[in-house]
Amino acid sequence: MKNLELIFVIVLLLSSTVLVFRRRGLTRNNLMILAVNYGLLFVTVFAIGANWRMIPAYIVTLVLTLQVFVKPQNTNVSKRLSMKIFKNIGIVIAAIAMFVLPNLFPIMSFPEPTGEYTIGTQAFHLIDKTRYEVVVPNNQVNRELLVQVYYPAEKGTGHPSPYFDNIDALTEQLSTTQGFPYIATTHLGMTNTHSYKDATPLMAQEKFPLLLFAHGMSLYSRQNTFQLEELASHGYVVVALNFTGDAATTVFPDGDRVDFTPIENTITFLNSRIKLWEQDASFVLDEVIKGDFDDNFKPIAALIDDDNIGMLGHSFGGATSAQMLVKDNRIKAAIDMDGGLYGDPMPKNGPGKPFLLMNAEASINFMKKSHGQEPGNRDELFEESYLRNKTIEKPRVYTTIIPKTNHGSFTDLAAVSPIINESGADVKAIHKLINEMALGFFNKNLKGSNENILEEIQNNYPEINLIKH
Repeated sequence: MKNLELIFVIVLLLSSTVLVFRRRGLTRNNLMILAVNYGLLFVTVFAIGANWRMIPAYIVTLVLTLQVFVKPQNTNVSKRLSMKIFKNIGIVIAAIAMFVLPNLFPIMSFPEPTGEYTIGTQAFHLIDKTRYEVVVPNNQVNRELLVQVYYPAEKGTGHPSPYFDNIDALTEQLSTTQGFPYIATTHLGMTNTHSYKDATPLMAQEKFPLLLFAHGMSLYSRQNTFQLEELASHGYVVVALNFTGDAATTVFPDGDRVDFTPIENTITFLNSRIKLWEQDASFVLDEVIKGDFDDNFKPIAALIDDDNIGMLGHSFGGATSAQMLVKDNRIKAAIDMDGGLYGDPMPKNGPGKPFLLMNAEASINFMKKSHGQEPGNRDELFEESYLRNKTIEKPRVYTTIIPKTNHGSFTDLAAVSPIINESGADVKAIHKLINEMALGFFNKNLKGSNENILEEIQNNYPEINLIKH
């Protein structure tokens, strides 16, 4: 709940005790009370925006207004016991609704990035003229992708970036792909970021490592804004892919919209589909390194250190990161955030490069439960993930299990509502820990940092069981 919203609700409750229990009607004091209420209402709407979470507060404001202007000459309130009980119950219900809704469905916010660089962001449209589209119904066109790029930028340039362009399309699709009630996501557009859209790329001779980010199946390129902004602020150029047809939604510059296409949730299908994601990642990497697909990208390309490239992803995007680490010599290090290791089996000796596998405690529990059950009576995807996790425990690989987390804990969406999180989960603390591990891992393996950040994290958070194999 935002501070302004909290102040507004408290003032409404105080106003209710006066207008409902003491004196109603058109009096000077009541007009002053209404003026304060409406002043706070307009300030809140102007600063934050009108939204469904505050509907109970809007209703209470209307009720108090009626207390003044309906029968304005009658300033007396009922003294009957039954009416007092009714009013008390009404105020308690209103208070619960006014406090509970905004806290159950808060407006997402991200911590201030800790790095020294201002964060710029731009979206780019890429067309692979060597491949036809295979996911969406119209398979007679070339494969098209959108990417969102984050980069160190000149301070004071650009303008505040929205959380997601075409936010209405995203919120509509999240209710379909993630099972959220549609109304529960309609306020995502009120989320503020720390990025600046179309900001001027940093004008410096310094080069920065490149990171590719792959979202989860049916999610979206900016699903880890909390993490992508933090990495960019510490001197990384981050290219976040939006996998057309497998993302929640993709809206191209010409307005053409492609929503998520339902998939087969089987091992065979996922092992096959990941090859498309590998092709997409390789294509984007080719284009980014060449840097000539868009004039607006050229100043960003000038910042990139092509010799130090990493990849990270969540869920199916994490699995894609693992495959790219093994198959693409340009990828020097990778992070998989709670992604089953689908695709080709890992080499016998492991990826042979630095790799960090973060798992959610809930996911590991599901894997263990499935592994203990008989074939035909278990979730085979979790069983496969359990077995493949064991194959990755090789030299140069880190593994960790973060307590009080589930699959969504690695994304921004964990902040949509505490209802969808594990009991006792502190989303801000979890995201901070994820950022510390990711930054420490990439600083060591792409920037050559001598700091033992991961060892320090293990010492500070022994409960995460961070292991270097």
